[in-house]
Amino acid sequence: MIDLHCHIIPWVDDGAENAHIACAMAEHAYRSGVKTIVATPHSNLFGVRGCRNGNYRGRSYTERLSMFRALLKQHHIPIEVLPGAELFAQPSNLRQLLENKQVVTLNHSRYLLVEFDFGSPGSAITTALATISRCGYIPVVAHPERYRCVQENPRLAVEWFAAGYVIQLNKGSILGRLGSGAQRAGVHLLTSGIAHVIASDAHDTYYRPSGFQSLLPVLKRLVPPQYTELLLEKNPRRIIQDRPIPVPEKEI
Repeated sequence: MIDLHCHIIPWVDDGAENAHIACAMAEHAYRSGVKTIVATPHSNLFGVRGCRNGNYRGRSYTERLSMFRALLKQHHIPIEVLPGAELFAQPSNLRQLLENKQVVTLNHSRYLLVEFDFGSPGSAITTALATISRCGYIPVVAHPERYRCVQENPRLAVEWFAAGYVIQLNKGSILGRLGSGAQRAGVHLLTSGIAHVIASDAHDTYYRPSGFQSLLPVLKRLVPPQYTELLLEKNPRRIIQDRPIPVPEKEI
């Protein structure tokens, strides 16, 4: 399995607080069947604990990623860690970052993981996603089930899905760990087939842990096994290999 969204690199944001926690997250993920993690620290997000640099494109991010990979090798944790980031769509500078190619995509692909303020109007999110697309990127919408507008009107996510944007649900939402509203919206999108990927969005080893071991029995009850394979393996692999994601078959 592949975890496309994980705050595992230590000391860069509100994810892993230190090397010990980061290694524990990686080992737990690996033991639960995850072989590849895309490290996605917050980017362009200020005011959150640990988020000091704003945007992680450049030498700082590369050095931290290399150090973490070396740390995993030292501790004999054979998990692959790929570069990425979770871009916060600030209206004030989004277009500038995109046009100047100052964003970190998922494993150097066209796919850009992007998040929004949970209270953003649906129209504002739709406009920002269209801007990202026009600039040559494929938006991966981080946890739309957590946005108030989607919880009130799930049709918004259907429209984003139809526009060719990637819908990424959080494991914690499906498990009910991120609130009842997120769970209802997430399960609705999942069972309606309006999802491409489920990721951990892990930040630690307890409240928002890595791995999918607890999720698999729930998915088994909710969706066919071939859809689970798409969500956790096939579609994430297409993304990190910069390949297109085909429209899901109708029976899924």
